[in-house]
Order: sequence, then structure tokens, then C-alpha cells
Amino acid sequence: MQEQGSTQQAPLVPSDRVDELAQLMKDASATTLYKLSIDEGRVPALTDTKLGGIPYWPTDQPYPTTHKGGKLMLLAQLNLGDFAGCDRLPTGGLLQFYVDSEDDCSGMDFDDGTNQDGFRVIWHREVDASVTEEVVRAMEIPTSFDPWDDYLGNPLRGCYALDVTEAVGCTNPSSYDFDEVFFACCAKLLGEDFQAGRDDWYDCLARPDSDRIFELFNQDGPLHQVFGRPFFTQYDPRLYNTGLRDLDTLLLQVDSDGKGGSDRVLWGDVGIGGFFINGEALRRGDFSRVLFNWDCY
Repeated sequence: MQEQGSTQQAPLVPSDRVDELAQLMKDASATTLYKLSIDEGRVPALTDTKLGGIPYWPTDQPYPTTHKGGKLMLLAQLNLGDFAGCDRLPTGGLLQFYVDSEDDCSGMDFDDGTNQDGFRVIWHREVDASVTEEVVRAMEIPTSFDPWDDYLGNPLRGCYALDVTEAVGCTNPSSYDFDEVFFACCAKLLGEDFQAGRDDWYDCLARPDSDRIFELFNQDGPLHQVFGRPFFTQYDPRLYNTGLRDLDTLLLQVDSDGKGGSDRVLWGDVGIGGFFINGEALRRGDFSRVLFNWDCY
């Protein structure tokens, strides 16, 4: 019999069921994504899928700038031909991501992450074959080939060709849906009333078991991707701002990426950057409202 005034401790997930729970969560949150892997053995062409370098840009269109007139720098370019058969993206052309390399936050607005003054996402429905790299260079735009400065906003150390591979991913502890997936799977595995009023998943586990969950859901190496669940070094900005929840699709994630002690991509102190959009707007090719966020340790 429980003594008067004592508090009954809520049950924890049994240690011998943690791996089973993790697998259930992975299955429940599985989603198709496209991994983007740097291929250092290939020099990307003007219209290839790549990080940095010289962007394709038709001379009859105004080049993207900030409200002060500063020209933006190409962060990434996706040739949508590499995503043939994907019905979540517009059909054909090039999708480009620009940032402000003269701003120490790369154009991210802390107060309004959807403010595209310092960044831009642009879709070229068609590609003009007459546009050459020499033509674009003559526009005197900033590029990732420019000398790198610790205090400015270019996270790239050059230009990198990207290989596109379809894969399957799942949620992770930094994604705003992790608690939802965790408790739904706990209810399925341990009973509907398991949550018992607790809001955070780690309150349901002994410390060694919460460490085990982190291990099982941790990303494997640098992860550049289209779609899937995003990673964050701090927190998902949609977690505390429900007005951003409609931006439900990870359009692009670019991770810090080093090899042999040399940084190829570096966001601040080994951070990660992402662009988010509403899935239906993406299908329509409407890039007027996009969230750009990057954080670091």
C-alpha cells in the first residue's frame, strides 16, 4: 500500500525493450530522401547538381541581390533531372539556393527566418543552352572560389560535384516530431496510458537507455540531403514557433563536411544548414515562402 504523501514514480521503458522501441520508431517515421554525396573526382559543369561554384544564370534576368544591392552567392544547385520520377519536386530545370556571403550569418534573419532578403531559392523552369560559364563570370558575382574569411558568410571552401542517391531516413532527436513518434510507438508497445502526462521522451528512459536512443538515431557522417528529417545542433525552429509548422518539408540540408583535416563545408562551429518549404507549394513550384536556418555548436 502506498504511504500517504508519497509520489508514485512513472514507469520507464524497460531496458530490454529499448532496441525494439527504436526499430518501431524507425519503421513508423521512415521516409524517402535523396542523399547528396560530394564527388571530388568530378568537376561539375555549369548546370550540374553541385555545391557552390558558378551558377547557371540567364543574362536577361536580374541577378539576386539584397535590398542594399549586394549580390548573393550560389550555395547549391540541383539539376532536377537527377530527381526524375520524384513527384514532390517541380518537373525539370534547375533549383538554386543563394546566400549572402558578405553577411556573417550567411543571410539568415534571426527574427524572421522566411525573410529572403539575405538568401533566395530560385527555380529555372528551362535552361538556355547558350548561357556559358564565361558569360556568368563576366557578371562579377561572388562565388565560393573567392578567398575565405572566418568572419564572413561563405560556408564553402570551393565547388563540389554532388552524386544523388535515393535512400530511406527516419526521425531524430533534434526534429520537432521526435516526441510525437516516440510516444505513439510507446503506446503501441507498452500501452495507451504509458506517457502518463510526461512531455519529453527522455523522461521515459533511464540515462543509459536515453544515450542508447541517441546512438541509434544519430546521423552517420556528414549528411547533405533533399527531403527526409532535418538535423540541428541546437533545435528545430518550428518546435517553438507553430507559425512555421506549415513549412513541413526539408527542401535541402547542407552539413558541415571535412575530409583529411580539411573543411569542404563549415557552418560556424561545425554547424548545419537547412531550407524548409510547404510540400504543396513545392509541387506547384512556388518558392515565395521558404525558411532558412543554420545553427552550430
